[in-house]
Amino acid sequence: MTVPLPSSLLGRIAVGLIVVSLVAVATAAALLYLEFENTDNGLRQRTLHSQAQMIGRFVATATDLRRLPAELDTALKDSGSRFIVLDEAGHRLASSEEVVAPFHAIEPESGGRSEYFVLTRPSGGDLFGVSERVRVGERSVWIQVVSQDEEVHLDTVVGEFVDHLGWIWIPFVLVLLAVNLAIIHRGLRPLRAVSACAAAIGPGTTSVRLPTEALPREVLPLVMAVNRAFDRLEEGYRQQQEFMIDAAHELRTPLAVLCAHLATIEDRKVAEPLSQDAGAMVRLVNQLLDMARVGTLTLEPADIADLHLVAVDVATLLAPFAVARQRSIEVVGGETAVPVVGLPDSLFRAVRNLVENALAHTPPGTTVTISLSDEPSVSVSDHGPGIPESRRKAIFQRYWRGDRDRGGGVGLGLAIVARTVALHGGHIEVGDVDGGGARITLHFPKAGHTR
Repeated sequence: MTVPLPSSLLGRIAVGLIVVSLVAVATAAALLYLEFENTDNGLRQRTLHSQAQMIGRFVATATDLRRLPAELDTALKDSGSRFIVLDEAGHRLASSEEVVAPFHAIEPESGGRSEYFVLTRPSGGDLFGVSERVRVGERSVWIQVVSQDEEVHLDTVVGEFVDHLGWIWIPFVLVLLAVNLAIIHRGLRPLRAVSACAAAIGPGTTSVRLPTEALPREVLPLVMAVNRAFDRLEEGYRQQQEFMIDAAHELRTPLAVLCAHLATIEDRKVAEPLSQDAGAMVRLVNQLLDMARVGTLTLEPADIADLHLVAVDVATLLAPFAVARQRSIEVVGGETAVPVVGLPDSLFRAVRNLVENALAHTPPGTTVTISLSDEPSVSVSDHGPGIPESRRKAIFQRYWRGDRDRGGGVGLGLAIVARTVALHGGHIEVGDVDGGGARITLHFPKAGHTR
């Protein structure tokens, strides 16, 4: 089953900003276009009304409507306009050249109000017009004016202006989004610092708390709640570690007394099985102590350990144990120092657990080999049944015991090894030995390098 990745807070904000900005720009463009359209219509209507009023003044002073001044027709032609003057019955009294019929049906019930209309010509393009009723002496006449002049209507100007403004809006929106995202990215910097601090908290650093300086008010309660949860976890972890250490120390004394008493029993057939059981209990107690110590270790860059000395010390300690069980231990390679960033005691316990595990599974008469390399790495090989590939990850789980564990262990040794190697920034490799057996290799970063 594929687990979906959590969505990014910055991504959510970015998407929201983009959507809001685009909607705002589109809305502004629409409102601006409507405002220009209204302004265009108002200007067109005022211009047509002015022309109609001008014609009305000529009509009011003319003695013969059929002979209006030539400058009137010239002025209207220059502005791209044409007119017609009608009587109450709709008959033509005067007009521009080539105009023989009304542009728009007159509406007597309209009173003296101006009526604006639009005519669509078959050849293309619209004619904008006005029809007004003007009182001339004792009678009324209708004056109709139509125009197609660009100086009168601004449709093309409006369209070009909106197009040009649109190209200005695009970089403006992009710059605005970039600035907003940069501000948001900077604002989230304290959260990234808190995340980095939280990622560094582990079993050995349970006293570390998340920083609360410079945090936004909205996030501060969450961080403080997490710190309080860390306080409770640290207290519980401390009590668990103290109980484990105290219990292990309390068990060591009676076990030592028990082993001493078993050594005095003359009947070795009876004493030997009991001694093996007591030895297994001693090993368990030591592993409990090791597990508790690993959980509280803190590694510093200045801590340097020599894998060669660690291997020799482990072989020296366990050699009598191996000889008593008809096995042997050898150290191969690493005649010179093999430095790593690490804690000598912790690495000693990890390698000791590996060798004890190998001695428990290699047959009598065989040798457990501790190999060193300048990589740096240390490996422990035996001649036992080996480890199936399907179980090579499971063996490092706590309390896991498989078919290999026939020595009465509880599955803590390799778990201690895994935790120790992880603390030192290394990794573990499990392989086979030619001729049968298992090889477990611990790889570490070189001194002066970190992973």
